[in-house]
Amino acid sequence: MGAPAFQTSWGTIYCGDNVAVLRRHIPDRSVNLIYADPPFNSGHAYYATGRRCEGPRFRDRWRWDDAAYRRALAESPASLGRALEALRLILGESSTLAYCAALAPCLGELRRVLKASGSLYLHCDARMSHCLRLMLDALFGRERCRNEIVWAYRTGGAGKRHFARKHDAILFYTASDDYTFHPQRERVRYRKRFFGVQRDAHGYYADVLLRDVWEIPAVINVSAERTGYPTQKPLALLERIVAASSNAGDVVLDPYCGSGTTLVAAQKLGRRWIGIDASEEAVKVARARLSQTEAQRE
Repeated sequence: MGAPAFQTSWGTIYCGDNVAVLRRHIPDRSVNLIYADPPFNSGHAYYATGRRCEGPRFRDRWRWDDAAYRRALAESPASLGRALEALRLILGESSTLAYCAALAPCLGELRRVLKASGSLYLHCDARMSHCLRLMLDALFGRERCRNEIVWAYRTGGAGKRHFARKHDAILFYTASDDYTFHPQRERVRYRKRFFGVQRDAHGYYADVLLRDVWEIPAVINVSAERTGYPTQKPLALLERIVAASSNAGDVVLDPYCGSGTTLVAAQKLGRRWIGIDASEEAVKVARARLSQTEAQRE
């Protein structure tokens, strides 16, 4: 059922199926912020390489299974079930629908545990963002979609038959219209000086309100924060989300916590955290990172 695998005064990591853990351990309306980075339906098998972890991690491949689809319908909120049935008319009994159905029970549980003032950030890419947005519209209401954030990066291959894919999507929803949000600013550089622009050793600049296109470098082989765990997201990305949509002392949940980047960001910013992952190796990596973060605070 997913027993606690690691506990500190900051929070708990559970190792097990996230739906089972959420149902057993997380009360209704108890979480302030959720960041979810599920598999992307990429069709790839992922392997870990690096000092902290090595070997196979997970296969992001999905096959149609009618019995599994029926179970997902039974375990999901009625509104989400209707969205799945609508998607079935468009997608047919496909691997894409199998992926959507696999995520549906977890999304329903995330909606249940989120406080009325809380926010959900769902990380995906162009392959699935349209389907996931429809599902989240069904859960939260279309008017509760605050942004589709573009995370732009320079890594990845070039496409010969399409434009090179250099961004992910992060769907930002809130549980109500009364939600926590702290506007963030970013520094923009200019070649010339004009009204409102300041100057430092690097030239002219202005601190402007953050837009919905975020240019943050991805984690690469030479990144200092790299753990070797596949699909690891940069700490700067999660720090931005945590700072924008939570307060000190709030509870931040990551139901696919992997190497623990969300939890590290939360702890560095003074938030409590809950992590869930099915992989024992992921828990080991996250535990080591969190222990290191705590040591750096002391």
